Amino acid sequence: MARWLVQLSGDRMDLEEFPRCFPDGDVSAVEESGAFFLVGPAFEILPNAEAVLGEATRSLDRFTAAISLIWSALRKPTISYVVREADGGERDAFVFLSGCSSGRAKVGAVLASAGAAQQPPQRTQAQDMLRKADGSVHLEVALSLWADPIRSWPRLYRVLEEIEQHLGQRVDGAGLCPFNQRQRFTHTANTAEVAGSDARHATGKFAAPGNPMTLPEATDFIGQMLLGSLR
Repeated sequence: MARWLVQLSGDRMDLEEFPRCFPDGDVSAVEESGAFFLVGPAFEILPNAEAVLGEATRSLDRFTAAISLIWSALRKPTISYVVREADGGERDAFVFLSGCSSGRAKVGAVLASAGAAQQPPQRTQAQDMLRKADGSVHLEVALSLWADPIRSWPRLYRVLEEIEQHLGQRVDGAGLCPFNQRQRFTHTANTAEVAGSDARHATGKFAAPGNPMTLPEATDFIGQMLLGSLR
């Protein structure tokens, strides 16, 4: 049966998480002959390769954001080809984009139960998170921002604001964190003497907090807020 496939490139340790976390749905990930693809009925209703590329790019952002909330070491794959497979199995590549990869050690990241293959299909943790984001413009934006590996102070603050717009209140008011933890983040992000060139305000406008966050701490904090809002 004819179908669209979107080939992903990257390290295998990253790629293999996609079919594990997204084995089915309107867009899902599969491994075939050692290669990894996005496939699904959402592609089959689209008119051409360019439209498939657009939908695949959006899905890859969402999938990457969800998986990285579970396994923070994930590196986002790139899209190499959009492929049209004919009824007889012949494949034509329509789109090519360059990509790169590098090696790392992998720890943990077991996202599905060992017996899942012997049981009726069940939604994975990552699928559940994206399902809860459906219909929320603010959570969709937060996920898209989170999928970008460049997480500066302004970018993290923007994610926090999108989360709070979705919640209709501050994250501490929603019970996702203590008041002083949110204040520590915002105070650090606003202070040029601590956050540096990516601070949200001018030098001298705010006094530095007594216990400022580091950027890795801030990244972890915002990741936890996004994860909490998706639960």
